[in-house]
Amino acid sequence: MSALYNMHLEKNVKMGVYNGKTVPSSYNAPDVTYKAARENAVLVDYSHMSIVSVVGEDAWSLVNHMASADISIIRDEQGIYTLILNEDGSVWGDAYVLCTDEGYFILSESLTCSEIIERLNCILENGQDLDIQETPEISSMDAKEWGAILLEGPYAWELLSEIYGFDIVGLPYHEYMNTDDGLITFRCGKHGEFAYLLAGEQQQLVEVWNQLLDKGEKYQLKTGGLDYQDVLRVENPCWDASVYQNYSRNPVELQLQWAVQYDKEDFIGKSAVEGLSSAGAARKLVGMIPLTDCNGIAADDKVLVDGAEVGVIVKGVYSPAMQSYIALALIDSQYAWSDIAGFDIQTRKGDVAAKTHNVPFLYNFSMLVNPTEHSYIDASKPKSAL
Repeated sequence: MSALYNMHLEKNVKMGVYNGKTVPSSYNAPDVTYKAARENAVLVDYSHMSIVSVVGEDAWSLVNHMASADISIIRDEQGIYTLILNEDGSVWGDAYVLCTDEGYFILSESLTCSEIIERLNCILENGQDLDIQETPEISSMDAKEWGAILLEGPYAWELLSEIYGFDIVGLPYHEYMNTDDGLITFRCGKHGEFAYLLAGEQQQLVEVWNQLLDKGEKYQLKTGGLDYQDVLRVENPCWDASVYQNYSRNPVELQLQWAVQYDKEDFIGKSAVEGLSSAGAARKLVGMIPLTDCNGIAADDKVLVDGAEVGVIVKGVYSPAMQSYIALALIDSQYAWSDIAGFDIQTRKGDVAAKTHNVPFLYNFSMLVNPTEHSYIDASKPKSAL
């Protein structure tokens, strides 16, 4: 068993399987973890994230053909978010691609290492037009006992800087630094908060985990499992197969076209996704909120206009930040506009009047925190622009 896994077992936490890996699903009550992520800081084992290394002079050509984003625009110690499409233009998964001086790391929480490696090998076998002269070296970092942890929240930067210094504060979004303890610290995040992914050998991650817990008391740091994402990923939507796979993998319907670089060189699914974009989507993903008191909104609830079905709820949750139930829905394109009333959601406990809402639902607290001006622990500084 891995060092992180053994640490969690000693704490008797609830474990779950995500992306083929066993990691904590919960450390604290969901509301405790949620509050920490949105107001101060939460620490999570992110070892469900697959990490694949692609090294060699022609690594760029191989990785760029798999990714929908343009990998050529990133340099050493920079990363980029990308979708990975199927030949029919549908979303197969997503990933971060990090550029190194020798090649790339592909990090994905929706695809396993074996799936990524199989896809890369398939490209090599059929990629005569890629002009790959030297076959890149492809390897799973599982073999080196790598893992990942995520520190997320409006004051994640301040806590992490106590370990790695002020360079953390100035680390731009989608850039990383190699720390002296051998870890990669990547500033990223899908939930609208300051977030830092630390990847590397698991034993070193355990040491940093314990350092963060020790220094994190004054930040009211909480440890969490991945179940805290259930609410965050409705408030701030991102690709999550567990949410969308039963409804759509069409990036145009899911409003994910921003992650597709249509004018780059050929990539898997390019011609098909161009066709999907040109044709337009018959339905689109939008946010919805009830206009009256409501006992819940759930997946598969129907969205109605004047009694006629115009869409379906993909996922509904109660948002503590919004003080309301909120939902993501796929509805007919002619109705897919923000802040439009006149809808009813056909819930299990009766129809609920509703309106559309722009996504993301939140203006995150992290957007009001400036690391050069604010502090969670320095009483001489305000905690935010508020």
